[in-house]
Amino acid sequence: MGRFSTGFFAMNFILLFAAISFVFVVFDLHRLAFVFELAVLLATIFFFVFAMFSVYRGRQWGWTLLAAILAFLMLNTLFIYMLTKTFDTPHTTIIIFSAAGLVIAFLNLRIGGQPEIQMQENEKARDYYPYIDKMEPDEPKAYVEKTFSPGKFIASRNANKFHAAKCDWAKKIGIENQIWFNSREEAEAQGLEADKCVA
Repeated sequence: MGRFSTGFFAMNFILLFAAISFVFVVFDLHRLAFVFELAVLLATIFFFVFAMFSVYRGRQWGWTLLAAILAFLMLNTLFIYMLTKTFDTPHTTIIIFSAAGLVIAFLNLRIGGQPEIQMQENEKARDYYPYIDKMEPDEPKAYVEKTFSPGKFIASRNANKFHAAKCDWAKKIGIENQIWFNSREEAEAQGLEADKCVA
């Protein structure tokens, strides 16, 4: 798993607890505050999922988006505290897990930025062929016509039988050992006998 192992799974754990705590905080609200914060909750969950998918796909900006969402979540929790004048366990849980998530996001941004740049440089180096620049341009080549045409029968230099060109044995004869004949008589004149595939 490499790049996703520790940071990715730790962030999943943190987001789960932060989101559950935020649900408890939102459902303690009343009237217009409840409606507004419910919309914020749904938007926050959507952006959490989007950011984690980006991180899973190896996009470095996913960590930046996660850090921004967690910072917003902390500020929103403080806003709710000022609105309701209550600070319970869910509020504390959101602040603690959001702070932990910010630390993980910043660590992954700091550590993860360098390998991505190095990976891009390696990809460029992989596609670069230094000798191509030094090669001389190809001169136009003269075209050679193919004058060879195989006959109807084939034999191997190492065997005493000849075969029809469509025979399975004929297809197994290596190109360097092939001897072609235009007629059966021509092959028999060389002292070869016909295989059973010759009609």
